[in-house]
Amino acid sequence: MDPSRFPRRRRHGPPLHVLAQSEHWIVVAKPPSLLVHRSELMPGAEAALQVVRDQVGRRVYPIHRLDRPASGCLLFATTQEWAGPLSAAMASPDAQKTYLAFVRGYFKEEGPVTIDRPMKDDNGILREASSTVWCLGRSHEPRCSLLRVQPRTGRYHQVRRHVRDLMHPIIGDTDHGDSKVNRWWRDNGGTTRLGLHCASLSIPLPDGTRLEAQSPLFEDHFQVWSAQPWWPDALAAYPALALPPLPMRDAPPPPIEGEQPIGDDDGAPDDPEDDDVVDRGLPED
Repeated sequence: MDPSRFPRRRRHGPPLHVLAQSEHWIVVAKPPSLLVHRSELMPGAEAALQVVRDQVGRRVYPIHRLDRPASGCLLFATTQEWAGPLSAAMASPDAQKTYLAFVRGYFKEEGPVTIDRPMKDDNGILREASSTVWCLGRSHEPRCSLLRVQPRTGRYHQVRRHVRDLMHPIIGDTDHGDSKVNRWWRDNGGTTRLGLHCASLSIPLPDGTRLEAQSPLFEDHFQVWSAQPWWPDALAAYPALALPPLPMRDAPPPPIEGEQPIGDDDGAPDDPEDDDVVDRGLPED
């Protein structure tokens, strides 16, 4: 589709870094502080859905979501025909989603730990939820660890809640974390946001191939994590940490005088094809 299809969209910041792409889908590296799609609570905020849509010049369909302060691999379908199959593939037992979680405390377990703790959905019904956790690095001073987490289901805040249930909440987590620890790391450790990064996706595709994508850290995580005593151990256990970090995203440029600062097409209503205004219940890990 001709990019001129969207001639006067919201003024965005720079394009998102593409990690993998085909004619049916695209995986980008979502930077921190960027919404996946607009919400009723933040209708004027910049969102990845619109950025990627304008970047590829066609409508895109989010397959999953990441919390606004989280970063890493984010998958969109670029054709409507593949949106459903990709969603099913993301939820299949053969899909692998790997997260890196920077957590409070010294993680004592040596081998993988599996946590199976059901979580309530939006209707208050308990649903199966399972994650496997490995320790990549840990230290007593400061007391923190880096974990690799692979959720096998996609419940709301699953990774954040499961590591909290292991008594190792994510540093910077204002919903499920430790406020005193968060404050210490903000004041003394340079941590300004949630310590959660979607490092990789490996998903079976309808055509028999696999989608493989890997996201480097962003500069803020890289600077904090690489300064910790456990960093050499983490590099040995997970070499992808050594990938050159991605730059932080600049804020969108201010509107030109006379242009509408919020909204599309000279203040006209959103494109009716945009599925981007409210939370559609996408899986969130």
